[in-house]
Amino acid sequence: MIKIIKCSVILIVMTSLLMLPALSAASADTKVKESRPVDATQKRQAITELAKLIRARYAIAESAEKAAQLLEKNFADGAYDKVNDALTFAGTITTDIQGITRDKHFRVGPEPLPEPKPETAAPAKPVDQEVQRAAWLAGIKRGNYGFLNIGILPGNVGYLDFRRFQPPDLAGDTLAGAMAFLANADAIIIDLRNCHGGSAYMTGYFAGYFFSRATHLFDMEFRGDNVTDHFWTIAYLPGKRLPDVPLYILTSAYTFSGAEGFAYRFKVLKRATIVGETTGGGANAGGVLDVAPFFRVYMPMGRPVDRDTGTNWEGTGVEPDIKTTAREALVTAHLEALKKLKTKVAPKDDQARLDWAIERVTAGRNPVNLSNEELRRFTGNYGTGRVFVEGDQLRYQPGNREPFLLTPLSPTVFTVDAQEAARLEFIPGPDGRGEKLIYIDDAGYRQEFTHAK
Repeated sequence: MIKIIKCSVILIVMTSLLMLPALSAASADTKVKESRPVDATQKRQAITELAKLIRARYAIAESAEKAAQLLEKNFADGAYDKVNDALTFAGTITTDIQGITRDKHFRVGPEPLPEPKPETAAPAKPVDQEVQRAAWLAGIKRGNYGFLNIGILPGNVGYLDFRRFQPPDLAGDTLAGAMAFLANADAIIIDLRNCHGGSAYMTGYFAGYFFSRATHLFDMEFRGDNVTDHFWTIAYLPGKRLPDVPLYILTSAYTFSGAEGFAYRFKVLKRATIVGETTGGGANAGGVLDVAPFFRVYMPMGRPVDRDTGTNWEGTGVEPDIKTTAREALVTAHLEALKKLKTKVAPKDDQARLDWAIERVTAGRNPVNLSNEELRRFTGNYGTGRVFVEGDQLRYQPGNREPFLLTPLSPTVFTVDAQEAARLEFIPGPDGRGEKLIYIDDAGYRQEFTHAK
């Protein structure tokens, strides 16, 4: 039993980490050719062994039997007779298996083929496993353990662009740092539009920050091992928990596997609003198995089960609460967050601050372009400040300070790039030229200046 449980743990960690490219990836001392020949005997051996593995270990018993029978029937009927190279053969049976299982994780590929070397060459040295692991660790470190970008958007809305669920023993410190940065946000947006899954164990750490106590996420049932692993949020985490912060999760059709599972559970628990596109629909967990004579299969062997729904997102994906294109998802979620925050704040200054943020985000959807002539309507001196055009850009210089670049949000309203939350509104006179300038900063400080004629 101990051996079986250990196997299950390894498979979970590997979920979505070893897809088709990994099945045909070469080691440091080998080079993969486009293909290698495969004869009838080798194809028979591969089909026989693969069918046996599917029956014994594929996560869904009913689909396993159907897939195995299809492979055996196709081989007997001669469907693979004219396929004489390993790469095409692997791709063909992958298509056949996915046609039955609808499981996008299920992939077959040939093993790497070493480049032929002259007889006089020294024997190839075996690949050092420590070297391989060091290269893998360096790669995920360069990717900042999945945390691509983090920031605070207008209206004090936190934003995290998250690309990969890496193992928590490696990514835990980076996660803690990211959550510390977001701890003072009034709402948070987690961007999973470009996340393709990863380690299921990272889910419990990441999700834990958004619940006040340990919360059940899902169970992973391994049919072949007759083992079920239970996944919960982590009871102890460094830093501040954010159980009441409004949360938005962005998705796209590319969002897959563990990233879908994260969005799925948060939607079921009504802890987050999902914004974007329906996700890819790959739930099952698996690992790489060898298939004689020279193939490998990434076989899903574990099935996640949500206690509340009794099922998962396999084949269906996660449907968003607010449907929009992946391109529009961030702006849509940002506006939803600001509108929700506005219903919760009472002070007039906070209302004005959020209105200003909404105005900026809305304007960002349809950028305003003003001609040089239109910009020159507002040039001149306003109090101790000066407004002038430089090239095709309007600038504002308050007193003796460095000039700020102004970006138009409407024909008369501008934002100050150097002071992100500052708002400048020109009030035109009868001749259309600027007569007054109203300046409001993020703290609500308001100044009004008259144009010096």
